[in-house]
Amino acid sequence: MYIKESAIAAVALVAVIPLVGFAVNYVVTGILQTLFSLISRSGGLYLFFANRLTFAGVIWHELSHALFAFLTGAKVEEISLYHKEGNHLGYVKFRPRGIWPAQCVQLSLSACAPVIMGILALFGIHAALRSLSLPVWGVVIAVYLFVSILVHMDMSPEDLKSYIKGVPFFLIVFFVLALVYISGHPEALTTVKGWFMRS
Repeated sequence: MYIKESAIAAVALVAVIPLVGFAVNYVVTGILQTLFSLISRSGGLYLFFANRLTFAGVIWHELSHALFAFLTGAKVEEISLYHKEGNHLGYVKFRPRGIWPAQCVQLSLSACAPVIMGILALFGIHAALRSLSLPVWGVVIAVYLFVSILVHMDMSPEDLKSYIKGVPFFLIVFFVLALVYISGHPEALTTVKGWFMRS
């Protein structure tokens, strides 16, 4: 009972973070490339902006990987904040440790860390801008950090590969949790179906 619904919920939960990262990156990159193309058609100006001017976002991105890898028990072996090779600006090398579930957690959470930490940072900066009386230079720095983190809060193809390696464990966990919850609260399923019917 509720097997199908629980499976759909598990897949949705696993997919939501990469989709958020992809959507943000797609929209932000598209807007910025369009704006910069009005100034320069070569695309070099946008690359300079994304790779150089918003370097603070690269730092946040890579340190997010390292933090989540460390917190989940992986061995962080190398952190490079600048390594211009192909499409890579920086990288973090780590080695998963422990039993299979632990390694799945390390791979998936460290892979999607820039999206999670990016969202937290953006909310924090937005809250600071709204609630604090910052001087002009403080506002400029906050806006710069906001834009920089926003530009780099995505998941690279390598991140997605690592994320997918850990997905089987999370699918099992989310499926069991969804099955237990829906079985105990069938009215929640009716509410969700009502949302889709209205839309």
